Amino acid sequence: MGKRNVEVDPEIQEEIEAFASRYPFPLDTFQKEAIVHLAQGRSVLVAAPTGTGKTLVAEYAIWKAWRRGARVIYTTPLKALSNQKFRDLRATYGPEAVGLVTGDIVERSRAAIVIMTTEVYRNMLLEEGAEDGPSSLTDVAYVVFDELHYLSDPERGPVWEEAIICSPPHVQLVGLSATVSNAQELADWISRVHRPVALVMHEERAVPLEHYYFLDGKLHLVQDAAGRRVERFPKIGGEARLARRSTFMRDWEGAEEEEQEERAASGTAAGEGQEATSVATATEAAIYDHDQEKARSKHKRARPPFRRAPEPGEVLTALRDADLLPCLYFLPGRRAVEEAAMSAARHLFTTPQEQERIHEEISVWLGQLPPEDRNLQQVHALVNLLPRGLAFHHAGLLPGLKVLVETLFAQGHLRAVFATDTLALGINMPARSVVVGSLSKFDGVEMRLLTPNEYRQLTGRAGRRGMDVRGAAVIPYSPWEPFEEAFARITDELHPVYSSFVIRYNSILNLWREGDIGHLRRICASSLREYQRYRAWEEQGLRLVQQVERQLRKGRKVSPKKLKAAEETARALERSQRRRGQLQLSREGKEELEGTVFVLRALGYIGHDDRLTLRGRLLRSIFHPAGILIVELIMDGILDELTPAELAEVCSWFTFDNDRRLYNRHVLNSRLKEVRRELKQVEKRVCEMEEIAGLSLTPRIVPEFHGVALSWARGMSLNGLLRRIDLAEGDILMLLNQTIDLLQQVQGAIGQLLDARDLWSAVLSWPDDGAGLSRNTLKQVRRQLAELQEQHERLSRLRPLFAQASALLMRGIILQSRTVPSMVARINGEELPLDAEEDSDPHEALQDLIEEA
Repeated sequence: MGKRNVEVDPEIQEEIEAFASRYPFPLDTFQKEAIVHLAQGRSVLVAAPTGTGKTLVAEYAIWKAWRRGARVIYTTPLKALSNQKFRDLRATYGPEAVGLVTGDIVERSRAAIVIMTTEVYRNMLLEEGAEDGPSSLTDVAYVVFDELHYLSDPERGPVWEEAIICSPPHVQLVGLSATVSNAQELADWISRVHRPVALVMHEERAVPLEHYYFLDGKLHLVQDAAGRRVERFPKIGGEARLARRSTFMRDWEGAEEEEQEERAASGTAAGEGQEATSVATATEAAIYDHDQEKARSKHKRARPPFRRAPEPGEVLTALRDADLLPCLYFLPGRRAVEEAAMSAARHLFTTPQEQERIHEEISVWLGQLPPEDRNLQQVHALVNLLPRGLAFHHAGLLPGLKVLVETLFAQGHLRAVFATDTLALGINMPARSVVVGSLSKFDGVEMRLLTPNEYRQLTGRAGRRGMDVRGAAVIPYSPWEPFEEAFARITDELHPVYSSFVIRYNSILNLWREGDIGHLRRICASSLREYQRYRAWEEQGLRLVQQVERQLRKGRKVSPKKLKAAEETARALERSQRRRGQLQLSREGKEELEGTVFVLRALGYIGHDDRLTLRGRLLRSIFHPAGILIVELIMDGILDELTPAELAEVCSWFTFDNDRRLYNRHVLNSRLKEVRRELKQVEKRVCEMEEIAGLSLTPRIVPEFHGVALSWARGMSLNGLLRRIDLAEGDILMLLNQTIDLLQQVQGAIGQLLDARDLWSAVLSWPDDGAGLSRNTLKQVRRQLAELQEQHERLSRLRPLFAQASALLMRGIILQSRTVPSMVARINGEELPLDAEEDSDPHEALQDLIEEA
């Protein structure tokens, strides 16, 4: 935790006061502290609860850079966050000063303030790859990392680590994180791999939070705003789980009874010689039956009363009566969210005047929607719900509909929004109360209880600063979760942020230096994963040494084996202390790095001369996880005969990563079926090499997913696609937008390769006679040049086809989603942004599958 009383130069103090005067409220102590660190030239990491105003620290960095003519890059993990921040900053600094780069939208990329996803920033760092950072960042003074706790996210975390490690040393970093238990460790790591960073922690919520349990139609206060327990509910909740166990016990008991009957029958059939045994068996059975009857009687007496899980409408009515609306109602899975919203539609939460205003805004939004998409099911569902003050929000929703819901909620027209937890990840939608409709979630592997971090993230939206005295977190009764046990666990100490770093082919190729594997080792050793591994090893070794020392001091006997281990560990710790300033790569890290390089060499991406081959230079500019498969398809000529629409179809296969059973009526043509067969062979070859190296990096395509991009490219409507494949509207839009991103990325990679004159100069300038070369050498060189010429012709042919492929997909609602957030509708002088949010929750659809099962 940073110092609260930092000496401030009068000039800096005057500057901070000038910044603070822009706000109608006084700055909090932690905000002032963080701002002072930035003003004095230090990087800063701010760890504070949701809604406390940590973003204001980043706003100071933007304001300061703006005053001195420097640039700022503001990174976020989600496109929705980037779009929201873009609108906010453009309103403050003007449209010419603010740019947006999110992959599908590039607007004023050289502006003074550029908002981008962290992935785009990382790609920019790796592509230019200079030792002191890309030349395009020389005038950048600050880089903001919003939602820094994403470091632990398996999908996005590695991107954040690479972005921090590769950021130029002259740049001041501004990290904004939710409260985590190991914030000091994160700050120490950043200080080690980039530049010293000051940690500022603030643990107090902006609005105190009360926890309620909705049981038997009433709200019960469980824990007050001061953290004191009020009511307790022992042995309530989880009855259905107990009943399931009881059913298992009854089935087991039934099997035991059948077995006893069979034994008794076999005993009778054995004749009188077995009479004594039969009598004994009958006696044992009677005793067993008596014991079981007692157990069943006890079980019946202990069985808790049956309770029905409350309907969402009941919960909302109770919240309205308690003056705790508006609320966000979180549920796991899109189907659960939509069904809950529709079930609550029997209740009306708006006045006639509000209904009229909502109808006006819906009409404006529908006017912006392509006519063929106005009859979509989710459009009708929301059009019916919104005037009642209700809505739903999830990753499968159309982008414009998401923003309509967010805007109406922000304007105070909605009383409840049913949502998946993606809404809690940074979107600015505070409410008076939050309902956590399920304390369990599917994390992609298993159903489990929410972690304390996840529960705090959801409830962080409860309580509006300056409007509410207290926020409320409401947990409805569930027959599946014992309340007291679950509440204790979700309100326990926060979990630490653990690294999810992995070494990627693309990163290796971008950082590759001929004959200098040590450079790669240093970069990999800079990861948070290696830092945490080293810390864990150090702590474990220290415990062993201290334990042996205590035993020896007390005169206790220590085994020779343990004594030797302690001595070796002590020497290793001493050596480590001498090398403390050096970055060290663990044995596991070395094996992973060497395995990755082995695969790249074996598949021809790094040549025998240690230089990157054509394949290597092409993959270097493709950041998709399946990039190596795409490069193989290109370089092996498998895509040569495809039309632009078919190219779009092939690239779309790499955007779908949900392995749930998928209903799909699309049929591939013979040419695409052949590409699929060839792709299977490519997958097999790559994955076999990865298996030899002990890696699992390359995702496989999902066999059931196909046809969406091809049908859309050929003019099929969104409604037509929905009838052919079991996907939500928002999912289809997301997949098509990701396909366009991938097509454009591949086209750009091919263009960079073709424009690299050093690669093709030999083909263009080679003399026909080959004077001075031996016959064998001449033959070999000519063969290599012929192959080079063939690849040049192939890439030259494919380059415009990839451009045409992405253009074919850019129509209708897809085109609309990629031209926002510049597009707005005006209602009564207010701007209603028709924003794109192509962010997906990788577990939402899987949660739906669990519910179906």
